[in-house]
Amino acid sequence: MSQTDHFESLVAAYQNIATSTIGHVLDIGHIPHVFPISPEQKLVGIVRTARLESNNASELRHVLMSCKANEVLMIDARYDLQRACWGEQRSVAAIHCGLAGVVVLGAITDRTALLNFRLPIFAHSVSCLTTRNQGESLVEINAEIYINQFSVQSGDLLIADADGVFVLKTDIAYEYLDVFQQLEDEERHKKEKFFSQENINDYYFNVNYSH
Repeated sequence: MSQTDHFESLVAAYQNIATSTIGHVLDIGHIPHVFPISPEQKLVGIVRTARLESNNASELRHVLMSCKANEVLMIDARYDLQRACWGEQRSVAAIHCGLAGVVVLGAITDRTALLNFRLPIFAHSVSCLTTRNQGESLVEINAEIYINQFSVQSGDLLIADADGVFVLKTDIAYEYLDVFQQLEDEERHKKEKFFSQENINDYYFNVNYSH
């Protein structure tokens, strides 16, 4: 099996793993204070990293051109947490390039437009203050991004949903996959057992549940 096939199978396996399931077991790999612009969004994919260290983000276009289809672009924009480096036009370009999604360690803008895209987008915050095409654009592709006590690198596995974001080294992702799948099965069986005796509509809004 090729490396690409290994990555594809790993991504497929984690499509049904919730970040909160990972959080029951691991601390390392959690990226704090990053959430989707819409709670329905879920994102699993292999990471491509970039670091922005200027108010000019124009060089992000070269990052997009270097990305492979179905990768997740993670941008470290902590250089200026108030200034949005991502919005509608870059999302259009990302969809054209076939990205699986985008995670911004910083702010995004054009929230209304982004909510209508199929592209999952995760960020720290929303801001009307944006980057500008003035001065030099300093963007490092495949940068090592340090967060708390771990680092994120291109080639890592990212899992993100309404509860937050985890990034796992691929060997760790393989090592814990069975554990996570077992936890998911246990949680599902517990729920099925409970709602075999209870009306789920008394507990949730608009749920279609079969058992």
